[in-house]
Amino acid sequence: MSDITRISSPLLEKLPLAVMIADVSGCIVYGNPRACHLTGYDSTELEQARIGRLFPDSLPPSGTGCGTVDDTSPYRDPTGLAVISTCAAGCHTTLRRRDGLKIPVRLCRESVNWNGTPYELLTLQDCREEEGLREEIEISRLIVHATDRGILSLDPHCHITHANRAITTLLGVEANALHGVAFGALLSGGDSDIETLRQFHHHLARRTGFELDVRTRGPRGTELRLRCAVTPHYGTDGALTDIIVILHDITQDRQLRELQRDVVEALTDQFPLDEMLDFMCRRIELIAPDCLAVAMLSTGAILRPGGHGSIPMPMLHALEGMEASTTGGACGTAIVTAEEVVVPDFMTETRWPALREIALQHGLGAEWTVPIILRNGDVAGSFSLYFRKPGLPDAWHRRIVSACTHLAMLAIEQQRSRESILRLSYTDRLTSLPNRMWLNRRMQELDNRMGASPISLLIIDLDRFRKIVEALGQGRADQLLLALAHRLRDSIMGRDVLIRTEGDEFVILTEENAADVTLLAERTIHQLEEPFTIDGIPVSVSGSIGISTHADGQDVEESLRQAYTALAQAKKAGRGCYRFFHPSMSEQTNDHVILASNLREAIADRRLTLVYQPQVNVATGALHGVEALSRWNDPVLGAVPPGRFIPVAEETGQIRALGAWSLRMACEQMANWIARGVPVPTVSVNLSAIQFQDPELVSQLATVLHQTNVPPERLIVELTETTMIENFEQTMTTALAIRNLGIGLSMDDFGTGYSSLANLASLPLSEVKIDRSFMKGFGSTGNVRQVVTAIIRIGHTLGMTVIAEGVEEPDQCNELRAIGCDVIQGYYFARPMDTASLDTWLRQRRAEPVTCP
Repeated sequence: MSDITRISSPLLEKLPLAVMIADVSGCIVYGNPRACHLTGYDSTELEQARIGRLFPDSLPPSGTGCGTVDDTSPYRDPTGLAVISTCAAGCHTTLRRRDGLKIPVRLCRESVNWNGTPYELLTLQDCREEEGLREEIEISRLIVHATDRGILSLDPHCHITHANRAITTLLGVEANALHGVAFGALLSGGDSDIETLRQFHHHLARRTGFELDVRTRGPRGTELRLRCAVTPHYGTDGALTDIIVILHDITQDRQLRELQRDVVEALTDQFPLDEMLDFMCRRIELIAPDCLAVAMLSTGAILRPGGHGSIPMPMLHALEGMEASTTGGACGTAIVTAEEVVVPDFMTETRWPALREIALQHGLGAEWTVPIILRNGDVAGSFSLYFRKPGLPDAWHRRIVSACTHLAMLAIEQQRSRESILRLSYTDRLTSLPNRMWLNRRMQELDNRMGASPISLLIIDLDRFRKIVEALGQGRADQLLLALAHRLRDSIMGRDVLIRTEGDEFVILTEENAADVTLLAERTIHQLEEPFTIDGIPVSVSGSIGISTHADGQDVEESLRQAYTALAQAKKAGRGCYRFFHPSMSEQTNDHVILASNLREAIADRRLTLVYQPQVNVATGALHGVEALSRWNDPVLGAVPPGRFIPVAEETGQIRALGAWSLRMACEQMANWIARGVPVPTVSVNLSAIQFQDPELVSQLATVLHQTNVPPERLIVELTETTMIENFEQTMTTALAIRNLGIGLSMDDFGTGYSSLANLASLPLSEVKIDRSFMKGFGSTGNVRQVVTAIIRIGHTLGMTVIAEGVEEPDQCNELRAIGCDVIQGYYFARPMDTASLDTWLRQRRAEPVTCP
């Protein structure tokens, strides 16, 4: 270790700088800890190194500042230090560390003499942080001036201290001209400026960065929308030092969002499709004034303008009716190929000469068309931009059309969905015929016509269709309705319309005159009578038709009501026929409604009564039993005969309540007779076909007998042939259950219901009653006498008691006794009586033989 090293080492080790001492040969004789750390050498390695290794690229000589080594420098030969002089200012150079990494340093060289021996003192300062900061500053400067976004620097008073070059492009104002201008001066001068400034200072007071949208003016006075990203800076003392504002032009974004918002609102309000497309085209022309817009819609292979903005009318006429094909201009080509079509210059376009000439005549230079593709892949139309000058669409045009084609797709799909819903709403799903909703709408449309010919409604209802469904099943019944719909549709002519309103009900809407309507009704009845074959099964149906005429000024609902009233009359007339509405039918209907309402109240209030008609044994004159008959004496309507209120009860479903009431009253009266010892052997109660189909009937009978303590053999239930015919299997099951209870079973009105002898023999009947219709002409007509004789013999053969109803004459009594009839019921012996009159009659007639003169 040299003397200088030994003496300076304690001193230099405490310095915060990297210090090295080199001899005249360039060999390092000393390096302090900072130098070792900076160079990456330990003290031993560093003292064996040479300066040339540490600074291989360039080493400025002593006495020449930070310049390069000249030709006379002794440092060309590291052994010479004769010309070394002081370089206290230092200069920048590069240090190569032991690991090969090069780092920037500031180097100061100073020559020293120790006891006549020259040395050089080198001090180094690490400049990496300084270089990094300088690079950051340079990059920031480049970014500030290269970006297309305006950047402002504001002082704490919100005055502009600096503006980048982009401000000139954005606002049309030189950056220098903005120096010292208040930020609020940039606003457009609109009504919202004060509120904008209030929000600016409000957010600034919160001492955090924020964003704010402002209105300002562009280079040509156009209104701009800018989004300001504001970042406040604070000093170490917490005081605001400056504010950085970055300005981004969002005018186009705002315009596009507003367009999208307005179209979505129109979609929500379900605007018509053409109106919505035309709105879009006009908005496109507003935000992109260098072009004209048109939206084409494809109807099959034919095109039509859906929205057209400011496109010249001759151009629209040329586009109307073009084909969706490569010969149909850019629109047709885009639709058929599902790809965009660009015509950069109509002057050089040769594919569609006719369109080219029209476009050029009206100052159109170029065209760009994109297809409107639905989500299912269908191409429903196209969007076209026509430019006034030749060229290609830019990014802004593409953004607009991309958004609008999506919105147009939504609008078209909404329109198709709406049409589909309407089609489903107005169409019967099974037959694809118009439905009741369509009929109501059509009738309202016809109601608004002036001076038009009357409209006739024919309501067709199949007879006993429920039985067909039960026999065939719902699937085959639907096939039958389909076949019927096809047949009826083929039979109508001209402007007649066939409608399926519900179930088995169809309606024909016709404008024919009365004579032709009659022919149509007769033809329809004939069409219904022709058998159908469903899955190889022959099916015969019949139908009834009600007809009404709808004239100007008449209420639609009233016309339908009249047709239904006529239909009801056709069914009452025996079905398989038609009836025209007549005002007298309304009177009958009103009477029906009044009877139904009053009957419901009469049953609920127990205002009906039972009367009893005796049944007398012909041979002994003894009482065989009595038949219970319902009577209704209304305080307003007076005495209502059973022939009026019983059908009403059956049609309205009140017959169940009426039958249950009759059954209980008759059993309670029988219990009273038994308790008083009155000799009434049996009481007969009529049950309707509706009651007989009730699965609860048998349990109801058992309950009533149990509650009244009436022996079951004292009760006889009467059913009609119609009950047996409509559902023989159900009737058979119910009849067996009734007989198993011990209750008698009588067939009423035998001979009028077309029942077969096989069915009669199968039923467990105890009685058969000959209908009163056979008593007319019984004494004078031989054929009637033979039929009655046959019924009596059949009944006896089957072990039944035979009762003849409606006997009023002595001759009838004598004849019936002569041919072996068992029991007679009718006015000849007694009319139906209340219980008091029956008691008197029984006392007078007890044990008296029947006398038939």
